Amino acid sequence: MIVECRIDDLLNLIGRKLPLEKLEDTLFLIKAEVERAEGNIIEVEVNPDRQDMLSTEGIARAVRAFLRIETGLRKYPVKKSGLQAIVKPGLSKIRPYLSCSIVRGVETDDELIKEYMHLQEALTATHGRNRNKASIGLYVFDDIEFPLIYAPRKPEDISFVPLGYDVEMDGPTILTDHEKGVDFGSIISGFKKWPLLFDSKGEVLSLPPIINSNDLGRITTETHNIFVEVTGTHLPTVNQALNIMTTSLAERGGKVESLTVVYPNAMTHETPDFTPELMMITTDEINRLSGLDLSIAEIIEALGRTGYGAKQRKAGQVEVQIPGYRVDILHPVDVIEDIAIGYGFDRIEPGMPQTMTTGKAKPVTGLKNKVRDLMVGVGYQEIMSYVMSSPDLLNEKVLRDRPLVVTGNPKSRDYSVLRNSLLPILLAFAAQNQHAEYPQKIFEVGEIAIPDEMMETRIQQIPSVCGLVTDTTVNITDLATEIGFLLRNMGLDGRFAYEKRSDPTFIKGRSADILLDGEPIGLFGEVSPEVLSNLELGTPSVAFEIFLPRDGHW
Repeated sequence: MIVECRIDDLLNLIGRKLPLEKLEDTLFLIKAEVERAEGNIIEVEVNPDRQDMLSTEGIARAVRAFLRIETGLRKYPVKKSGLQAIVKPGLSKIRPYLSCSIVRGVETDDELIKEYMHLQEALTATHGRNRNKASIGLYVFDDIEFPLIYAPRKPEDISFVPLGYDVEMDGPTILTDHEKGVDFGSIISGFKKWPLLFDSKGEVLSLPPIINSNDLGRITTETHNIFVEVTGTHLPTVNQALNIMTTSLAERGGKVESLTVVYPNAMTHETPDFTPELMMITTDEINRLSGLDLSIAEIIEALGRTGYGAKQRKAGQVEVQIPGYRVDILHPVDVIEDIAIGYGFDRIEPGMPQTMTTGKAKPVTGLKNKVRDLMVGVGYQEIMSYVMSSPDLLNEKVLRDRPLVVTGNPKSRDYSVLRNSLLPILLAFAAQNQHAEYPQKIFEVGEIAIPDEMMETRIQQIPSVCGLVTDTTVNITDLATEIGFLLRNMGLDGRFAYEKRSDPTFIKGRSADILLDGEPIGLFGEVSPEVLSNLELGTPSVAFEIFLPRDGHW
């Protein structure tokens, strides 16, 4: 992701005047590349997993550590405010989690407010999965009457002036008329009640995850005490987003205070919690994976240059303290990569690998390529289509009712499911190209997706080949001959057969299964006139589809 920074502001936060070339070199060594530098503006490309660096403050913090200006674990003191946010019953299936913080004495001006808003949006888009898992709100702390209440409300009972507007709207109107409601309303619109955050006077803070109120949620240059809240469906994600947002504000001179979040089961959480996660790593593991030969002292120094706390626990073992704002550390390998960064990629001497290997195509790739060559050899032209499609095309228009892998919150119904067959795709392609010369013989080799609860991903991906012939007259016998040519040249001579079968996509009595060693691997037939009519395809068509083995071996 691209983060735009003012160079003078960035250097001020770093605490050192650096030539632009030195700044670019430093950013490159911590895996952040300068895309553009013009005037006082610099655009930095940050790895999407480093959400803590999606702001000027986060970039400056990383550079300070790397340049040894401020190494080790960055500590943010947290004072208990004694204030509460109360979560009411009824949100468990809607949006159950809330985390909050107060940051007093934050530096603000017009440019900084824009940067805070940019970080807020960037975090909710990436870490918050477009507000589905977490969304962030910033408010004028001094105008809020505590305790806060987070509760479900009927949409028609919700009424406030949304941010950027000067007229009061009810819940349904916000979802239909406000741009944020249009963009994100689907997250809550399916529920009978919606989450609402308001203070003890009944003043609305926000309708999460849609929009803040214009009264309490409009930060100005006069605002220096900021209240931060994060709601969501996954508590670790909510807490992590709060930590990143809060520490970024704290980098601007803010002093952090915590709140007590009280849940319906009487369980309480004090947020934010910056307690570092501990991870034990051995020097043998570090040196084996990095290819270096580092001592304990060198490892601890390298960890300090990438913002970790570290100490030796016993011989050959390092205790690593992971900052609360580092959400990308999932495994010791992630820490070891940062040790290599802290040591300095520019200091690592290149060498020949100890083992020599050669790459080669997977067997299934070889099989697909062979199928392509054979199909071209009998006069077919290859097409390539999107994996995403619509349920109307894959099922309704071809008279099928097969299971579909459905995506969450799709932008368009036309691309809301994964294709479960290539045949409807080819029929639609032929319908869109009726201006071209006939006969048309087209094929595609690609993956289809079938729901399968037994698979780790709950999806079974199957390689498939589909061929279609459309003309003023078509001959199913000729198609069967071409299928036989294809199968025999794949080494299946004597192992395949055809068996009569009824399928709603094809004309009754003019379709068959393709069997291999007695088991069905595909089907072929003459396409039903009703299907042709549904797709507005004006010429008769015959087609086949064969499922290829996933390992490339029949």
